Amino acid sequence: MTDRGGAGTADRGGAGAADRGEPGTVGREQERNVEVVRRYLRTFVTKDLAELAEVVAEDVEIYGSGTAVCGRRYPEAAVSSPGLTVLDQEIREIFAAEDRVVVSLAQTYRRDATGATTVQSACKMYRLAGGRIVQFWGEQDTYGLLRGLGLLPDAPITFD
Repeated sequence: MTDRGGAGTADRGGAGAADRGEPGTVGREQERNVEVVRRYLRTFVTKDLAELAEVVAEDVEIYGSGTAVCGRRYPEAAVSSPGLTVLDQEIREIFAAEDRVVVSLAQTYRRDATGATTVQSACKMYRLAGGRIVQFWGEQDTYGLLRGLGLLPDAPITFD
């Protein structure tokens, strides 16, 4: 698993504890939140649903791709998608501010039936409370993923 978001990345651009007069408190919470999100993202590679349950609230709210759903079963289904394996994950950037963590990443997928591989990019924002993800929003390149895995024609779509 590749990770370009170093330890200093978590505080980049956000208001640090010193800026708020709270020595270390905000910075430590942001670091914990970043680690929770890293653990969650890692479950896409490890398929460890027990770890996912530790870091995602049972009633997590999920927004994206024009839908809104509630419940941990949705990320569990995404992590354990039969026939699809995440081979690698590259966190391109990770940024924490207060109770939010924003991540841009790329995941390399393999379609197990054919061996086809492709990379899907995504941008997600998580809100955390009590050491767990309670909401997240995001978009990913599902069209590119499906094309790259040979599930959609590799031709331009026309809207005639």
